[in-house]
Amino acid sequence: MTTGTTTPGSAYDAEGLLDAGAVLPPGTEGAGERAVPLAARAYRHPALDDRVIVRLVPEELTAAEDLAAGFLGLVPEGEPAVVGLGERRALGFPEWVLAHHPEDGHHALAVVPELERAARQARSKPKAAMDACRRLADRLAASVPHFLPTFYEQAGRVFVAADNTQYAGQLFAAARTAEARHGLAVDEDRLDAVFLEFALAAALPVKVLSGYAKDLTARVPAEEALRRYTRLCLRRTAGGLAPSAQMAADIRRLAKAAGADADAAEHDYLAEVIALPAALRAAPGW
Repeated sequence: MTTGTTTPGSAYDAEGLLDAGAVLPPGTEGAGERAVPLAARAYRHPALDDRVIVRLVPEELTAAEDLAAGFLGLVPEGEPAVVGLGERRALGFPEWVLAHHPEDGHHALAVVPELERAARQARSKPKAAMDACRRLADRLAASVPHFLPTFYEQAGRVFVAADNTQYAGQLFAAARTAEARHGLAVDEDRLDAVFLEFALAAALPVKVLSGYAKDLTARVPAEEALRRYTRLCLRRTAGGLAPSAQMAADIRRLAKAAGADADAAEHDYLAEVIALPAALRAAPGW
């Protein structure tokens, strides 16, 4: 665990440590939008005698983590304890399957070793790794298509870790295509989280976020679409990415669809975003 304190003036250091996988001390300032409380969760298993398994998970995911661990026969012990700050993430693969579709858990676990093999190739042989991920996805599509969104996202994380944001973005797009093609239910809160995660990893160009704004209007009430998209844009900029004029235009369009004052919605958004450090890196005239 990273020790010591991080002062407000060392935000770059804190965010850099998060990028490297560090656990920051609780209360670290300047860690950015990606930092969330990280909890230590203890589990026991009848086959392990008195030994205790401890997992570090985002505090907001502890309930889902308990469900996934339960598939493996692990029983929570005590209450989770916040031990620091870690990087924000959505519930991934195979944990999402284990938590929400335990009857299919054995299918998900069978895929993990092959995905791990692809991960080992991602940096040195990215095309071979990408081809392996697509072959795995084709197999899943034939029998368990509801795995596809979280599988593609997990494969995308493999390429984020390998600094290949192009392939990561392609896999993220494949996840959204799978949702539409197979008519899968969308958990809007989970989707918000993965959009933010991949946006902060610089894997999603602004036009993808603009497409998300349009998709939101087809799934949720107009007022909710405006709220969710505005929050995503603000959190993206709070995470260190420069704002874009397209985002302000999207907010105006969503406000009109919601019957709200478009000028006021844009003004409120700009008033918040302009106070964020990343706004200084915006393109001239944004």
